[in-house]
Amino acid sequence: MPCRSPHRFRWPRRPAVLALAVALTAALAAPMARAARDDALLAAAEREQPALMATLRDMVMIESGSQDVEGLRRMADLAAGKLKSMGFAIERRVAAPGAGADIVIATLKGEGRRRLMMQAHMDTVYPRGILASQPYRVDGDRVYGPGIADDKGGIAVILSALRILLDGGWRDFETLTVLLNPDEEVGSIGSGELIA
Repeated sequence: MPCRSPHRFRWPRRPAVLALAVALTAALAAPMARAARDDALLAAAEREQPALMATLRDMVMIESGSQDVEGLRRMADLAAGKLKSMGFAIERRVAAPGAGADIVIATLKGEGRRRLMMQAHMDTVYPRGILASQPYRVDGDRVYGPGIADDKGGIAVILSALRILLDGGWRDFETLTVLLNPDEEVGSIGSGELIA
């Protein structure tokens, strides 16, 4: 039975994307021993905040339950388009067995030696029509909507953090892969093997 209470994000007074961007930078772009406050990164995160919020809203407005192939196609189209605009090569594979929605596999070649992967899921537990009773809304520093914390917010943050890092010249990877699956809420039945 789907959870009926709305998911929500609470944005701190400083942009939430900053925390993720700094964490990703520390984890991916520099050894922890050298991690320090980066004023250029902070400024980039602050500039990215409106784009992150717009992407989050666009995704929440797409109803994409695990069996909703049309909604999942729209989610895949949106995410793949944003990744392609950052230079990623896009591949889509049907997750079978399952509802038959697409897995998005985006890859980007860099200049380093590490192979990195970021993974999130596009499906939610909510049935089609849920936005009528649980609409997207912003109330101060809180953002509400179905699937917002699980995992549309995760996808939006990945996209914004990658844009910040790539625009800043980060290329310390051999291959960077972003994998978005359509069936996590039902046990990744069609994508689990590929993820593994």
